[in-house]
Amino acid sequence: MKKFLLFLGVALCATFCVNEASAQIKAGEGQVSIALESNNSYYMEDKTLEKIGLVNPDDRTRGNFGSNDYIKVDYSLNKFSAGVQVDAYLPGLYGYDMYTYQQRDSKLTGFLTKYIQWEDQNWGVRLGDIFDQFGNGLIFRSYEDRALGFNNSLAGARAHYNFNNYVNVKVVAGMPRLYDVRSNNWVYGADLALSISDMVGWNDGIIGIEGSYVGRTDSDIALFDVEDWATGEITNILKGKRQLNMVSGRLNFEYAGVTLRGEYAAKLNDDLFNPTLPMAKGNVIYLDLGYNYKRFSASATFRRMENMTTSIDNRPVGIGGGNIMNYVPLLTRQHTYSLANLNPYRGSSVHTGGEIGGQIDLYYSLRNPKARGKYWNFHLNFSMFNTIDHYNPIFGAEMEGRNVWFDLNVDVERQWNKQVKTTFLYSVQRWDEEINHYDAPEAHYCLSHIFVGDVTYKINKKHSLRFEAQYLASKDYEGDWVAATVEYNFAPKFSFYVSDMWNCEKMQDGAYGNYYMDLDTFESDNYLLHYYQVGASFTHNSFRAQLSYGRNRAGFVCSGGVCRFQPAYTGFNLAMTLSF
Repeated sequence: MKKFLLFLGVALCATFCVNEASAQIKAGEGQVSIALESNNSYYMEDKTLEKIGLVNPDDRTRGNFGSNDYIKVDYSLNKFSAGVQVDAYLPGLYGYDMYTYQQRDSKLTGFLTKYIQWEDQNWGVRLGDIFDQFGNGLIFRSYEDRALGFNNSLAGARAHYNFNNYVNVKVVAGMPRLYDVRSNNWVYGADLALSISDMVGWNDGIIGIEGSYVGRTDSDIALFDVEDWATGEITNILKGKRQLNMVSGRLNFEYAGVTLRGEYAAKLNDDLFNPTLPMAKGNVIYLDLGYNYKRFSASATFRRMENMTTSIDNRPVGIGGGNIMNYVPLLTRQHTYSLANLNPYRGSSVHTGGEIGGQIDLYYSLRNPKARGKYWNFHLNFSMFNTIDHYNPIFGAEMEGRNVWFDLNVDVERQWNKQVKTTFLYSVQRWDEEINHYDAPEAHYCLSHIFVGDVTYKINKKHSLRFEAQYLASKDYEGDWVAATVEYNFAPKFSFYVSDMWNCEKMQDGAYGNYYMDLDTFESDNYLLHYYQVGASFTHNSFRAQLSYGRNRAGFVCSGGVCRFQPAYTGFNLAMTLSF
């Protein structure tokens, strides 16, 4: 509790100090920029969550307080720049998969990243920690996402060269970050991009072809026997260094409002697996088609993926969501409304070997040039994914493809006048609940219908009121839900909100969403839980602080098509950001 009060005091102090930190700092001829972020939670006892097994107090080996903190300092002078970032977990927030598994109970941990960089007109060199991506990231993406607690930066070098916009080539090499340590493995690669349209002098559109190679060498000597699935012979194929090799080819086309991007990526070999197993090789086909004309736009994305799970490190310490080399996001709509995001699609390729599917988006805006304060925005979204037909060596059986996800979303936004704006969303979602289990040969589908109404009323130039109501109707999984939010904004500094989410109706079998059985008495009951929240935020120049209290449901938090699991808890949350 003392730590939480300390951070609350820091927030109040910073509120009164932001006037002194509203501009970048001059350092001689150069310039210094500083960014600070602090995310804190104080976990309180919730007997209801503990009684029905949604919270286990014994799991909180790091105490009732968590804090993820980041300080980033950058210096720039003409073509030269340098920077450093300190990540401090004091200790880390629950639900952030960033700890080495042998040290998950550690109280305090941190990580230091740094770089120096020189960027000329046509070339550049960077030493230190590197963030980069080849193409769509299907074989390599090094990035940071603090909402997920994810950072797989490379500690090494990157160089790139651009020749007259005709040819762009870059090379990277380094040791990737794995949670709060550095992996002993080396990741390296090269990317080549050719602009055909620039070469031939075509200025009406874009034609480009690209290609990439990425490799990983495991420096650990891991000796253990594996069985050859074809012959039954026991051999030691992992003696010495293990190698991963991947390649990709891409095509980019743009003309007259039409865009077409395609990529084929292949995992040539992964020595983590026995070469006779299908997991040792994999491939991805990715297509993205877009069109826009005046107030209408459309996009369609298709992907077929097979055995493309790649890891930074193959040691037991590398198990978890942060142990990923490539970027294969979920191609489904990322909802912001709580009930529409209650059970997001989390992919099926990990358990099934692969998936095939995609999504379609259609947008149309209806506007009257004579009434700028009035308009309609229409959006239709559809996505569907199936597993692929493949042989599963784990069970020694042929696995047939089956539908694992389907959703259809329709939302309409209406600006009635300068004061009133409304949004209506309807979403129908169907998913295979059994796909997340290795030993589930048969599908079990859950179906939900979600309705959302969102109204914003602008009282005057500074004051506005927003009301949000949601309802989820389902006879499966956790049954019906209802949610509501009331938000008051006092621009540009203050915002206040109160919300609740309630599991309110029985399922088809007569049970409620939260079932509990006392193992001592064998008495059972069902619970309807309220997940309440109350909070406020303050913004001034580049400083923002948000304080909230409430009960948080266990579920998945998604960012950029990647998800992490957030355990249930009740408590206070304090988030602060400051940049200057």
